Amino acid sequence: MFNLDQSIAEWRQQMIVGGIRSPRVLDELESHLRDDAEEQERAGATALQAFEIAVQRLGQAAVLECEFDKVGETREVPERVKNAMLTLAGIPNQYLNETVNTSSSPKIEPLWATYLKATAFLAPAVFLWALASVFVVPKLQQICADAGLPDSSETFLWNVTHLNIQATLFFREHGIFLAGAIILLFILLEWRSGKWPRYRRTTIGIGTFLLNAFVLISIFMMVVVAILVAPGLMNHAK
Repeated sequence: MFNLDQSIAEWRQQMIVGGIRSPRVLDELESHLRDDAEEQERAGATALQAFEIAVQRLGQAAVLECEFDKVGETREVPERVKNAMLTLAGIPNQYLNETVNTSSSPKIEPLWATYLKATAFLAPAVFLWALASVFVVPKLQQICADAGLPDSSETFLWNVTHLNIQATLFFREHGIFLAGAIILLFILLEWRSGKWPRYRRTTIGIGTFLLNAFVLISIFMMVVVAILVAPGLMNHAK
């Protein structure tokens, strides 16, 4: 009986003999091979036929080695950017060189580790944003009103400030519901999607990075606006 995992293991050995020895490259090629084989099976091919077709479409080791040599330098910069973003998101670098693209791979980061690290990295930023929405935003609104900033509604400063305030207030009013919806989405993905583990770490890492960046920019803008309107507020008081 045809055994896909055994056949792929033998195929990897052939790739190594052919000159492709990088675990990262082999893992990526295996991911493409598995995906293509799955598509062929869905199209009606047997498991053996699907595997053979996928191998033929993927190409021989010498050709693959040449192609990866050509794109190696081009891929270096995006890989560094990806590694930096995942590092900032609290995802450890030792997982970056391991395969996350095969559903049967034991090297996929445990789901509890991904969620725990992302939560720990998000907690300080969310806490600060919550404090800002309760204590800073009302004061900022009062300062802007006293300085007459809303009267200059056409200015870029007020438009950005107003948008920032509205976003922060929306988070304050609906943050619990948004968090619940996101948690429910992750539960559904873990339960129903077999491919989600392949992309879990990258997706959550990028999302964590973007949310942290948004919170930092939001708080920074509050400080900038307060500093800029302070002279106008002092003139108004005089």
